[in-house]
Amino acid sequence: MKNHQDEQVLDNKKTNIKNTITCQNKKIEDLKLQLSNNQNKINDITLRKLANIENIKKNTQQQIKNIKQTELETFLKTIIPIIDSLEDIVILSNELEKKDQPLIEGIALTLQSLLNILYKLGVKIEGKKNDIFNPKLHNSILIQSSSNTPPGHIISVQKNGLTFNKILLRKAIVTISKK
Repeated sequence: MKNHQDEQVLDNKKTNIKNTITCQNKKIEDLKLQLSNNQNKINDITLRKLANIENIKKNTQQQIKNIKQTELETFLKTIIPIIDSLEDIVILSNELEKKDQPLIEGIALTLQSLLNILYKLGVKIEGKKNDIFNPKLHNSILIQSSSNTPPGHIISVQKNGLTFNKILLRKAIVTISKK
């Protein structure tokens, strides 16, 4: 009988151990699942943070680009009167004495250098002879008949218009032919 009791106790212990192992295995599986879920959450949060950082970088770069663009536009609008003055001097040079010619040539070269720099920056001249009149780009100060120019086209340009990256800095002042 003692042997039978010992076997019974041993069977009970085996069953308890099996139950404990099963319970522990279940806990281990649950913990593995929790760990996997937490790793997925961490990866998701990390990816979101990285995406957020990239968005901040892109937005900052765009803001810097916009600020530079605005500053350059402001500079260009400020320099236009200087260009006008240099152009006026070159135009009036025909009325000056011969002794002033080297000075006028220097001014003309300075003007051309300045214009070349502006062209490299992306400034474009608007309003050329025989262009179609565009009220968004041109300001007509005179309308006259012309046998050489089709109706609605520019006959002459008094002041060049200037654009920068499709932004109007100044309208061209023009004379157009009658329609």
